[in-house]
Amino acid sequence: MAEEQGYTVTFVEHNDEVKKTLVNLSKTALRASGKVIRKYLRGNIPVRSKRFRNHVGTWVMIDKKTGQPTLQVGFYGWQRVKKKGKLPSHANPHWIERGVHPHTINAKNAPVMRYDGDIYGKHVDHPGTPAMHVLRDTVQNHISEIRAAQEDYLKDIEKTLEQAGRRIDRGDEFEDDD
Repeated sequence: MAEEQGYTVTFVEHNDEVKKTLVNLSKTALRASGKVIRKYLRGNIPVRSKRFRNHVGTWVMIDKKTGQPTLQVGFYGWQRVKKKGKLPSHANPHWIERGVHPHTINAKNAPVMRYDGDIYGKHVDHPGTPAMHVLRDTVQNHISEIRAAQEDYLKDIEKTLEQAGRRIDRGDEFEDDD
C-alpha cells in the first residue's frame, strides 16, 4: 500500500532491529487490512453458496530479496478448509469468481448421476454460470476501508523510521543544483 501512495522505504544502514520492527509493523498493518477484506468478502458471497465463505482467506508474506511486504487475498482449496475443521464447498470457489462455460457432465463410475435422491442421467448439459467477480469487486469497492485499517500502523512505521534517523522518500521531490 505504501508504494501506491508514492512512498518508498530505503534502508541506508541495515540495522537488524530496525528492519525487524519495520517488517513486524508492515505485516501487522497488512493483517489488519486483510481482516477488513475478509469481512466484506464473506458478506458478498452469494447466499446459495454459503460454504464458499469457509474458503475465503488472506495471507501476508515478506519477499526475502526485496523486503517488500505483500498481502494476498484468495480462496483456500477444499483440503485446507477441511484441515481447519470447516465444511468445504462441493464446487471450486474460483467458479464463482471466473464463471463456468456451458459444458456436458458425464457420469464416470456410476450408471447415472444422482444427488439427494434425484436421478439426472448419464449425461447432463450444464448451462454455465456467469462470472461474479466477488473477490475483485470487493477489494476495489472497499479500498478506502482497507487503507483506513492500515493508517495507524503506517504512522508507527514513520515514527520508527524517524527515531532510527531515516526518512521516507515521498517520491517526486527533486532538487537541482543549477
